[in-house]
Parts: sequence; structure tokens; C-alpha cells
Amino acid sequence: MGKKSKELDELRDQYSLLINARNFHYDNFNKWLTYFYVANGALFIGYLQVLTSKIEIDTTPILLVGFLAGLLLYWSSKGYYYWNINFILLVNNYEKRILRLKKGNRIYSVFANKNVQNKYWSPISGANYSTSKIAIMFAFIICVAWGCLLLDKLDVSLSGRLLKLPNEVNHCIDSSILVIVLSAITPLMKIGSEKITSKRKTCWFLASNTDPLDDLKLKQ
Repeated sequence: MGKKSKELDELRDQYSLLINARNFHYDNFNKWLTYFYVANGALFIGYLQVLTSKIEIDTTPILLVGFLAGLLLYWSSKGYYYWNINFILLVNNYEKRILRLKKGNRIYSVFANKNVQNKYWSPISGANYSTSKIAIMFAFIICVAWGCLLLDKLDVSLSGRLLKLPNEVNHCIDSSILVIVLSAITPLMKIGSEKITSKRKTCWFLASNTDPLDDLKLKQ
């Protein structure tokens, strides 16, 4: 009995450590997210001040930095969601398979009632929307908006050759494609680096190095 009790205490300690790590991840991201929003807001205010100024100043550098800031905000939001799901799966796995808690005793791997407050049509009720996904979408819109302004300034329109649409619409399409392509470069560069170095190491400098971590292949 003593040995089993000690093992159970160790498992509970590890479970608490996992929860603390997850909470640290939440708090840390919220702090950094504020910096990204402030940076994007400050750049946009600066851009508007230049537009309304009587002095002619080239806004291309501001738009370029703004697009970069929006892109980093978008990538950061996607990275947070990636790690957020990781911690959720680990916590759920701990409660179900390691601690083997009954459904009524679980905390994070159960839902009180999925139908309570889930009213999309009601203006004063809650609904099942993912705040993380909304944050990613909002960051994507900010980045695309910066891209639209930048492409309009540079007078670049690739889709305009194929689509007979207003320039503003073509710039939004081009900007969306540009953001998606730049985001897709991450795994491509990682695969390329592995083939060149013949070592399984992440060389893409903005990706988290997950190589030392064992993959439990948990399903969402």
C-alpha cells in the first residue's frame, strides 16, 4: 500500500507540474501578445500621421515594417495554438490513462454540459467559439491589411492579370496568398535542412525545436 501510495503521489505531482507549465504558457503568451498588438497599433498610427502630414514622406518603410509586424503576430498566434493543443492533449491523457480518474473526478478532460449557453443566435448568450482560432483569424486579417496597403503603395498586382476586379480586391487576394505562402515556407525549409545536413534538427530559426521531445502520437 505504501509503495502504491507513493507512486500515486508522484503522479499527482507530475500532473500538477504539467498544469503549472500549461498556465505559464498561457500567461507568457498573453504578455507577448500585448507587445505585438501595441507594435502594430503604433505603426498604424504613425502611418496615418504621415498620410495626414503636409510633409511628403515615403510610407513604404512603415508599410514594410507593419507587414512584418503583422506577419509575426500571425505566426505567434498560430504557434500559441499549436502548443496550447499540445498541453490540452497531455493533460487529458494524464487524467484518462495515467491517473485513470473516473469521468466525474476529472477536471480538464470533461465538459459540464455542451448545450448550456451554446446559443449562436442569442445576442446575450454564450456560444462555442474558439478564442484561439478567432485570435489567429484576427492576426491574419491584420497582416493581410498591411499587405494590401504595401502592395497598393508599390502598385503590384499579380492577380489583376487574371481577375478583372478592382485593384483593392486584387491587392487583398495577393496579400492573402503572400501570407499563406510565407507561412508554408517553415516546414519546407525544415525538410530541406534535414536533407542537407542528414540530421533531424530544426534549422528554421522561428520554429520551436521539438526534436528532443518524444512524440506520443496523441489524437485530438
